[in-house]
Amino acid sequence: MNKLIGRDNEIDLIKSYINKMKSFHIYGQGGAGKTAILEYIYQNWVDMNNSLIPIFCRTSRTLKEILLPIAGVLLQRSRSLANIDKFRRIKEIYRESDLKEVNSRELKNMIFNNIGYKKFCIILDQLDCVTPRINTFLTPLKDRAVTITTSGQSWDIADYHFFARLDYCLWLLPKVQIKNLPRYEAFLLMKQTTGDAFTLGETLFSEIYRITNGNPELTKKIIAKAILPKYFTDGHINLKLIGIDLKMERVEEKGH
Repeated sequence: MNKLIGRDNEIDLIKSYINKMKSFHIYGQGGAGKTAILEYIYQNWVDMNNSLIPIFCRTSRTLKEILLPIAGVLLQRSRSLANIDKFRRIKEIYRESDLKEVNSRELKNMIFNNIGYKKFCIILDQLDCVTPRINTFLTPLKDRAVTITTSGQSWDIADYHFFARLDYCLWLLPKVQIKNLPRYEAFLLMKQTTGDAFTLGETLFSEIYRITNGNPELTKKIIAKAILPKYFTDGHINLKLIGIDLKMERVEEKGH
């Protein structure tokens, strides 16, 4: 995976937390690059840590979305996953496809019966709403595995936009803030994204930067449209039309 532009300091800090077996929380506004950083960490895990086994939950909106990837990796590494209910009945799972039929309580028991202590690093992306059910899983998980979480919120007590329900200990996690790129790094990102598609002059760069404020995701979306013929008007890129189309796409996405 290509090196992330303008994220050397954040990657170094994240690597230090992982090697110290510290759980931590990544936050920042939408499009700033939180998911891109997680993907980079996961794809380059050998450079991050050799002792922990990473498990990447790419969506963490519900408890089941968190439990299934974790249980799937644990099942791949063992012959089966077992749960003993209150009547001492044993339920064993041998195939990953059967995990979807297991309820969340049984999945949690199977995970904690097999996860060991500090053998895994659980990466949870898009953890913007920590429901009570998710909280009851995260609280004991932090003592059994290194956890990396991301959301648009800081998980700080002083964050008045904080909507998650967390045990106090989770508020105290170290934080890594991901901000928009400054001008020079934003220029490098635009150059990398455009390639040889068109010449990125100072005027065009300044106009795109004014619109995006260095937001990587928005920058890439604008560049992806700018190379299309429909956005060329009188030899110039029509950024106003691109902006209108992007707004319409966001409205359509929310509608779905």
